[in-house]
Amino acid sequence: MVLRSYHLARDGSVGSRRRKGNEPSYKRASPVSCQESAQTTWEFFKKLNERCVECSLCRKQLCYHNSMTSLREHLRRKHNLSELDLRQSQDEGSSSSESMGQEHEVKNKPVSISQLVLHDARPCSEKREEVISDLILGMVFRDLQPLSLINNEGFKRLVGFLEPSYKIPSSTLLATSLRHKYTIAKLQLEHHLHSVPSLTLSTDTWTSQGKQTYLTIVGHFIDCRWRLARCVLKTTPQYNPAPDYIGEVLYTVAGEFGVSCKAVSCVVHDSASGLLSSARLLQERFGWSSLCCAGRMLQLCIKLGLQVEQVQHTLSVARRIVNHFVHSPRANAELGAKLAEMNKERLALVMDAATRWSSTFDMCERLLELRWAVSMVLEEDRAGSLTVQNLSDHQWKLLQDLLPILKTLKVASSFLSEEQNASVSSLVPCLHGVITALMHHHGDPGCIVRTVSAKIRTEIAKRWHLPDDDVMMESPAIVASFLDPRFKDLRFLSADTRDKVHNKVKNMLSSAVVSPQSHSSSSSSDEHSAREHELGGKHRDRKGSHRPGQCEYDLLFGEDPTERMPEIHQQLESYLTEPLRKRNTNPFEWWKNNEHRFPAVANLARQYLAIPATSVSATTAFFCSNSIPDLARSALLPEDIDQILFLHKNFDYIESLKRYRQ
Repeated sequence: MVLRSYHLARDGSVGSRRRKGNEPSYKRASPVSCQESAQTTWEFFKKLNERCVECSLCRKQLCYHNSMTSLREHLRRKHNLSELDLRQSQDEGSSSSESMGQEHEVKNKPVSISQLVLHDARPCSEKREEVISDLILGMVFRDLQPLSLINNEGFKRLVGFLEPSYKIPSSTLLATSLRHKYTIAKLQLEHHLHSVPSLTLSTDTWTSQGKQTYLTIVGHFIDCRWRLARCVLKTTPQYNPAPDYIGEVLYTVAGEFGVSCKAVSCVVHDSASGLLSSARLLQERFGWSSLCCAGRMLQLCIKLGLQVEQVQHTLSVARRIVNHFVHSPRANAELGAKLAEMNKERLALVMDAATRWSSTFDMCERLLELRWAVSMVLEEDRAGSLTVQNLSDHQWKLLQDLLPILKTLKVASSFLSEEQNASVSSLVPCLHGVITALMHHHGDPGCIVRTVSAKIRTEIAKRWHLPDDDVMMESPAIVASFLDPRFKDLRFLSADTRDKVHNKVKNMLSSAVVSPQSHSSSSSSDEHSAREHELGGKHRDRKGSHRPGQCEYDLLFGEDPTERMPEIHQQLESYLTEPLRKRNTNPFEWWKNNEHRFPAVANLARQYLAIPATSVSATTAFFCSNSIPDLARSALLPEDIDQILFLHKNFDYIESLKRYRQ
């Protein structure tokens, strides 16, 4: 009897536990009660006494009058935790309790914000607040973000979770910090530019999303470690594209950084129109030579070279085919199935862009690679054939013949976009190589490919004045090539032109050392040598020296050519006797290691090798039509754009200079 009652009691207890375990499931299906909400709120507070509580997040003490309103308001205002966050926390906690029976589900249950926040978090110190504020400001100018970023709800919630006691600065305070950091960085860059012997300016014109045209001015120079530096100096709205306006802006910006007109050696324009309109004015007023961006100029030459009716029609049909497969899921799936049947890798067709000529080569190459699969899909798809026609046999052959020409130009662009070829010293040798290579792809007389090749070669030669030696002599690119240890032989020029370049560089070295101090020092040295000659003569007479003079040796060997040659000319001759370096040699590294051997020539090389071949970065000029930084730049607000772009491009370089000095 006792045993029977024991079993009944045990069964009753189990049944009661099951009923109790099932009851909360019905309550969780209903809205959250006030008692449960209050319990969630109490997770963030500790009760000190009947009238005072302490926040577990910021350790702030609050008055308590048996009401949760003030506590929830503190969580909302101070820690960005709304009533919805508290309810989500309670719902996530209650829903996760349903899977308490299995250990792996407990481990993978959703974690609420209240569970992750450190309840024993201490107030944020002033030093830590400064570090966080500086990191937020760095995120603005490093990632090209607007100052309104701090007003975004997602950003507030993230910062509130990571550092609950940190107070996010206002937009006004962040703008003040941005101006302060910009002013300090600008002063540091200005101080550094005072020690730069030569500076090249380049212009970059672009348009924002608000359709406002901006002019960004960039300074290029070689620093003390022989690094080709590229620093943004100014970004200003361009209201007047007149030639005198560009010249005045460049002159004003150079003056802001304390750079004299004599220190500016060259200006690289971002367009051919800007070069033609302002080159003569800059030369007459300031003595600055001008070049055009090689990327923009080469783009224009290729565009004009492809302006042949048959070529344009073939490229138009090819674009329609690619567009059909890109925008039609059914056609794309059929192409993939056909490639699988042919045991070929599934590759996607590429659409070219009007502002990026290298994409035309990519489109033609990929289309020719998938020619048979594309043709079979278009022939089997009758619905598609009504809207998209396949290329004819002679059009396929035309694309095949155009490919070597476009590949030659792409190889040239890849060469100029490499780091060691960023200087204008690589430009003229590369252009001569392009012309020579295109002559091997001339094709049969009268064929279309021969016409395209001839037009591209003509445009390149005309825009860079390659056949005119006298005009080429005035270009800084020729002197830069002569000072590049890879191209100093100037094999692409005639022998007479090479001699002229040699004499021009020799005159530059002579004029570089001529100064009042050099005149006074030379006169004093002449007097000193004359006095020594007199004393030496008397001394020789007294001793009766029988050694023959130098002039007697000249009877045997002739006059020593190094006797009357200045030291700087000896350096130049020694530089010319150096063997040519390989094409993959970095000229900046070579001069860094050999500057002590040819100091005068190295100073001239520092001036001319600092001239870039492109006004923008080489990768952007040749291959990228719209990069992510360019898209982010166009979305910035006008009042902050100058300071943000300045810090975005220059801050890391200025910091590296500070570390180098230390």
